[in-house]
Amino acid sequence: MLTLHRLLGGLLAVALLHAPPVIAAEPEMPWNAPEQHIGVATCAGSNCHGSQQAFDDSPVLQNEYFTWQRKDAHSNAYNLLLTDASKRIAANLGIGKAEEAEACLTCHSDYVPEAKRGRRYSLSEGVGCEACHGGAENWLGPHVTGNTHAENVADGLYPLADPVNRARLCLNCHMGSDDKPIDHRIMGAGHPPLEFELDTFTNIQPPHFRVDADYRQRKPYEDNAVTWAIGQLIATEQLIRGIRSDRFKAGGMFPELVFFDCNACHHPMRPPRWNAGAGGPLGPGEVRLADAYMVMSGHVIDALVPDLSEQWDSALASLHLASRRSVPEVQQRAQALAGLVDTALDRMRDTGISRQQALALMDALARSGIERDAADFTAAKQIFYGLEALLAFLRQQDAALGKALNAPMDGLFSAVDAQVDYNPDAMRDGLRRMRRVIADVRAG
Repeated sequence: MLTLHRLLGGLLAVALLHAPPVIAAEPEMPWNAPEQHIGVATCAGSNCHGSQQAFDDSPVLQNEYFTWQRKDAHSNAYNLLLTDASKRIAANLGIGKAEEAEACLTCHSDYVPEAKRGRRYSLSEGVGCEACHGGAENWLGPHVTGNTHAENVADGLYPLADPVNRARLCLNCHMGSDDKPIDHRIMGAGHPPLEFELDTFTNIQPPHFRVDADYRQRKPYEDNAVTWAIGQLIATEQLIRGIRSDRFKAGGMFPELVFFDCNACHHPMRPPRWNAGAGGPLGPGEVRLADAYMVMSGHVIDALVPDLSEQWDSALASLHLASRRSVPEVQQRAQALAGLVDTALDRMRDTGISRQQALALMDALARSGIERDAADFTAAKQIFYGLEALLAFLRQQDAALGKALNAPMDGLFSAVDAQVDYNPDAMRDGLRRMRRVIADVRAG
């Protein structure tokens, strides 16, 4: 079975040039920015982004609209609200029609206040251009007449090329936020579980851009390994924001359960019914916070900012232990982790990931899965995504290494692809094979 990134061969053939990430002040999210959203149709002209074929002599492909319309699941997001499954979820929640409910539209469309909706704007377009690139009221005209990318950003274009900003935007819907709240009640009503990994999700989205010399000249660009590392830190940042917000303590006797690990409660009843999983110091019967991103961030910090590693491990253990006691203490402990994320991101501005660091990270992910984390399905998927991103980076330098690791990666894909039939022992077997190959490569 082919692994996920290998299905994306064309997109993964990208340059090795590393440019430091631009981690500036957070831009306003497209739905909060003041610019009016004027509709997908304004981008779809045949001389703009509406060509049916890519242009070879243009700095952009110019067929972006058709790629989005025909291949990108974002364009179908609103239509999903018309399905029987969505009708059942809406009925369970008692919110009327899914296609009219703000709780659904906020992520299944480019949902902005009516005052920001231009003449050609339509909710039914789903997650269209401006949902990610920002309201085009001020930047579309100058963009058409030849403004630079930096000038477009200054006019309100959201800077998606920066992986830090891209992760912060995507996670609003793929994890939930104060702007786009997602709670356990929605999951209990039947909504599918949410997951995210920046490099994988960037690559499985049908590419409507071409990373070439011109692209790298105009925009920041990061390789697979750095994009994965940044994505884990930003996902941790977003989770901590949620824990520290009023959403965490909004509901009755219990904290908001969407911040806890689904698999701590939802797991097969066949033996073994409990194991430590990714839950750190917690024992049987203690529901653990959803810490898969935090565990992955710990590996990133250990490899790239090692002097913070001991502080991170201690702060994460303290956060878990605080969940035994009180909401205020959990929120206080989360603050300590937030400071470490900020420091790690700041320190990563001027560093890339070397071949040896990538191999060390792969070995650390595999080892953690064997010793503990593969017991938890959510953590196992993040381990797989991380290994794929790091391997995609290494393949650009060493095709033979990629070939040697293909078989173990195929086994890991089969394990996580099993979903409800996930078998942690099969995952661990694949990780052991992975470690043996990595050990041979590092020794050679």
